[in-house]
Amino acid sequence: MRKNLSLLLLLTLLCTYARSENFMATDTFTYTINLDFDKNAHLRKVPAELLKGYCQGRWNGYYPKYEMNQCLFDDFLERFGKYQLTVDADQICWPDYCKQSYFSDFFQQFSHQLKFREVVYFDASHSVVKREVLWLQVCYSVSGADNWQHYSGPIFWMREINEAAFPIFVPNMQAKSWTLQMEFNKPRFRTNEPRQENSQQQLKKYDKAEEH
Repeated sequence: MRKNLSLLLLLTLLCTYARSENFMATDTFTYTINLDFDKNAHLRKVPAELLKGYCQGRWNGYYPKYEMNQCLFDDFLERFGKYQLTVDADQICWPDYCKQSYFSDFFQQFSHQLKFREVVYFDASHSVVKREVLWLQVCYSVSGADNWQHYSGPIFWMREINEAAFPIFVPNMQAKSWTLQMEFNKPRFRTNEPRQENSQQQLKKYDKAEEH
């Protein structure tokens, strides 16, 4: 409950701050990253890392249609026909529990697509568009006759990921310790939908296509 209130407060503060600082055209946009593209290969392990951290309790997961409502890891597993394992606590430590092949193989089913939502606003006083990633969403993928079928998985708020003791790192040949937040601040990936450009004129809603 406290996590939900803090996230709600963050969104409220963003809107309040936007008004007080002469920000205009505040809006949110959802994008899809096809992790099968070579250009996005450096992000393929991110969904598994998000789910492993979820399993370890490093951050919470939230329901896809109710992004402020926390989804317990047990409920997430049950939705996809999985369950918690019975282990001897004297023989395995908790972090290693989430690294077992039962979970790692399951997490790999989420390695084909990643979604994220960002808030975009125009700072009129500085004539610049600013953006902030709110959350990431993993997707469960099943190979169909002609293409992949993607099903909505849990949402993870970027703020909780950044506050975790052990962040998620992304491969980068030009930089050491490149975190997930750094990657989204200076993206090297491509999205299925066109990104909003850094101009006030192009800061507007568009019809967002879903890939199926």
